[in-house]
Amino acid sequence: MDEQETINLLNQRLNNDPNDLDAAINLGNYYFDKQQAAQAVLYYRAALDVDPSLTGTRTDMAVMYWQNGNMGLAEKEFRHVISLDSEFSQAFVNLGLLLHRAKGELIEARSLWQQIAESDSSDAIADRARELLKETEAEIN
Repeated sequence: MDEQETINLLNQRLNNDPNDLDAAINLGNYYFDKQQAAQAVLYYRAALDVDPSLTGTRTDMAVMYWQNGNMGLAEKEFRHVISLDSEFSQAFVNLGLLLHRAKGELIEARSLWQQIAESDSSDAIADRARELLKETEAEIN
């Protein structure tokens, strides 16, 4: 099955069952990968209407809001994810990036990254937070 057939099948599934989370998330992810923010948000929103607790989906939607130039909604969604799951480190890193790069709020960004960097985690996200702290250290001195 080629890419377009897969997209058509997922759309058909979603048309038959608007609560098909798998179809909505996969369509959102497809458009995320294609950097088509408006389409990705449409499908992520459909998934979140069914299950608002999907922190990964909400974080991806926030990235698409940011890509689409809607910093306010992106920040709101990142903060919402953190309020839902204070262990979801990707939202901390992404919110820090948004605050630093789009809003010039380096102190708060570094505070978010510090929380992840100080965790005992040795995963890629904690490593990324540590890198961001090093990269921005000179900016605050």
